[in-house]
Amino acid sequence: MLNRKPGSAEEQQPYISDDGALRTSSSDCDSDFLGPGESMSSSTSPAPQKKKSGSDLLMRTVFTVLTGVMFVLTQHVGQTLGIVLVFTCQILMFREVMRISQKKNIENELPGFHNLPWFMFFVCCAFTIATALRVPLVKTWPFLEQYLKHLTFAAFCFYMVGLIAFVLSLKPMEPLKSVIGKLRITRVGESKKPSGHQRPLKQVFFRYQFSQFGWLHMGLFAFSLMSSLFYFTMMEAMLWFTLPVSCVINNDSWAFACGKLFGKVPLIPTLSPKKTWEGFLGAWFFTTLWAFWFSDFLSSSKRFVCPKVHFLQPIDCEVSSTFLLQSYAVPEFLQGYLGEAFMVKPVQLHGIAFAAFASLGAPFGGFFASGLKRAFNLKDFGDLIPGHGGVVDRMDCQILMALFVYCYVSNFVLEKGGICAATSMFSYCFSRMDPADQVLLYNQLGRQLSEEGIRIVDGIAQL
Repeated sequence: MLNRKPGSAEEQQPYISDDGALRTSSSDCDSDFLGPGESMSSSTSPAPQKKKSGSDLLMRTVFTVLTGVMFVLTQHVGQTLGIVLVFTCQILMFREVMRISQKKNIENELPGFHNLPWFMFFVCCAFTIATALRVPLVKTWPFLEQYLKHLTFAAFCFYMVGLIAFVLSLKPMEPLKSVIGKLRITRVGESKKPSGHQRPLKQVFFRYQFSQFGWLHMGLFAFSLMSSLFYFTMMEAMLWFTLPVSCVINNDSWAFACGKLFGKVPLIPTLSPKKTWEGFLGAWFFTTLWAFWFSDFLSSSKRFVCPKVHFLQPIDCEVSSTFLLQSYAVPEFLQGYLGEAFMVKPVQLHGIAFAAFASLGAPFGGFFASGLKRAFNLKDFGDLIPGHGGVVDRMDCQILMALFVYCYVSNFVLEKGGICAATSMFSYCFSRMDPADQVLLYNQLGRQLSEEGIRIVDGIAQL
């Protein structure tokens, strides 16, 4: 706060503090804008740092074990609990991210405004979850097909409701005007002399509301939409969720261990001073070994390799060749050392790719989160997990991993079968075609079936 003489006219000028709250130098006005239990000294002075002790390490270890047990339990139950786990993490992450930019003193003057981000969040989640789970939902409850066929338009309508609600909320707030009147609003550090340009009082709210609207969309894209991609890969096979998540967890653990034992050269000292090149590269090596073994282990169970096409029936399928041993030729210059061929499952090679991104790409999600915390002078995004911080502190790398896995699996893994084996969506699309397009598609399918040795007798395909 600027130093001013008591009783002067400037003493009554309100200003926007570093934490974004609207305040004046007068103690009376301060009490009007401070929330319950807050004081000017607490809002301007940094909180004392707690000294680390052995109990912090013990607490971190205990909650690491509990988190691991929860993750293993999720894999045992399958996609259903996995969906609940991801959705719960999305809610907690969105809450932590939105709290960074929220100013309680201004929110109190905008009744109902804090509900808008949550409305938009649930609209976004409902759209992505319904899209990802569309096939098993329709297979399990066929009556849902008539509601889901217009899902995109319904999501658009709900988004427009949120946008209209936001626009209608852009209006001056009388309770605050009655307190401050027409006094000039200045920021800490500005000149005491009037500049000739005075911001209208309502501009404070407009700027805050628009900044929150932008923050909302950043949260929806970076923390909700990207993490929702786990739903899509999870439906293809639980392995495409379990393996990449475990790679990120292992990489984080090995980076810590290798950094402690061998770390000397800082990786990005401006964002994460404790991260080192030795930890970064050492974690890549050990994560690759883990991914190669764990992918082989998971692929031995149908629970992890079969797609989810029904919520009330047990998982069963014909195992894809991706999860079966295949022979690969060894390059000629290495045949003298390794032989002419070797046997490996394709999923193990995909696991090596996951390990590479978990080690070299996903950590930059953590660096991004570290930069965000430094920008707002935060130690952690929250304190929900003792010894670890908030959910975002644990999931920052997983979000980038979700995006990578979705793109990778969609482009290099998926083949015949999987979610595409379900015919309900295809039948619906076929029924909406023009007769000419239906005949064209029928002839194309007939030719393809003939090429695969499948005969069509009286309009019925026979193997």
